[in-house]
Amino acid sequence: MDDYRWVVPLALLLAVSVGVPASGAGFIRIGYEATGCSRNSPTLNKCMERAIQYYISYMYSGTINDRTAVSSLDPLALPDATLIENDDVVSTFTNRQTTGFRNMYITDVRSDITRLEFYFKFHIAAIDTRGPYHARLLARPEIAEWSQMTYSIRNSSIQVQLKGYNYDSDGRVYLKVNVTDWSQQIGDHTVGFRWFTMSGNYSQFSDQFEQIRGRDILPVVERDLMHSLQDRFQHLLNEILRLAPFERFFPTVY
Repeated sequence: MDDYRWVVPLALLLAVSVGVPASGAGFIRIGYEATGCSRNSPTLNKCMERAIQYYISYMYSGTINDRTAVSSLDPLALPDATLIENDDVVSTFTNRQTTGFRNMYITDVRSDITRLEFYFKFHIAAIDTRGPYHARLLARPEIAEWSQMTYSIRNSSIQVQLKGYNYDSDGRVYLKVNVTDWSQQIGDHTVGFRWFTMSGNYSQFSDQFEQIRGRDILPVVERDLMHSLQDRFQHLLNEILRLAPFERFFPTVY
């Protein structure tokens, strides 16, 4: 039973996407158990909103207790990405980690529990994605540059629509969701490099390297980051939803 101690606040969000104080007001606690958000309550959406914010504010390490863990929310590990690949140069952004999700807050929740459809909107004050940057000439890979790259976005929002379905496992009913729509409004965004190391006869090709990490790279980094976040959001949410049956998250109270 201890494995469920934090299941309800964890389950109602995930992964992604400042200033709202953490509290457990979004769900009723009885001892170490939480009754969840009643699916037939007129305040279901508000309960979900508070439970999600509780999760964001409290649990970002991934550790629920000494026996149960899920993937970390902050930092959030992202897959390696190829940013630019043309006839001359290829550049990559690897071992990426995104921080700042612990400071985001949820601003809107809408749900149709009968159809298992959900809408979440988040405000993100600031997130930073960091990792090694590498660019090289395709024809002469010994001519290359390395750096530590940071992609930062400020004052942004993410809107997520989810479609769920129930499935049976070991005689119990669970919930799984898919992201059906994802959109974002990016406020300010920048790409920065901490230092550079060059190899080979770099000076003859410095203009080519500078061009791809200049205006060309920003839209590519943004597009890849949001695609990766969408995939991670869905994965982490379903990872959490596997921790307990649907009835524990959304009980029916008569």
